Amino acid sequence: MKKYKVQLTPRARASITRIISQLEAKVSKTVAQHVRRGIMGAIRRLNTFPESHEVFEQISTEKVVYHRTLQWEYKIVFTVQNDNLKVVVVQVYHGSRGDDWVKNQFS
Repeated sequence: MKKYKVQLTPRARASITRIISQLEAKVSKTVAQHVRRGIMGAIRRLNTFPESHEVFEQISTEKVVYHRTLQWEYKIVFTVQNDNLKVVVVQVYHGSRGDDWVKNQFS
């Protein structure tokens, strides 16, 4: 079984930090850490069979195919580079933002 190296872009890291900070302020530190562990676990699991996840048609182009996976109500957007076995997480966001919000991030 092929194992992919999983990397996060600065944008994805900042998004996770923002999500956790908002949860700490609005809910609790305990909930925030639980969500962080869940999101990071889902990201780590992308190291196997990343292309089995849904293609994110709305932002994919001929040159770049984006995929997405869910962890609870959080969407994780990533690309797969098969030539060097790398997954690059480019964005993490709450599903309530909608697909239009993420499309604007990539236009």
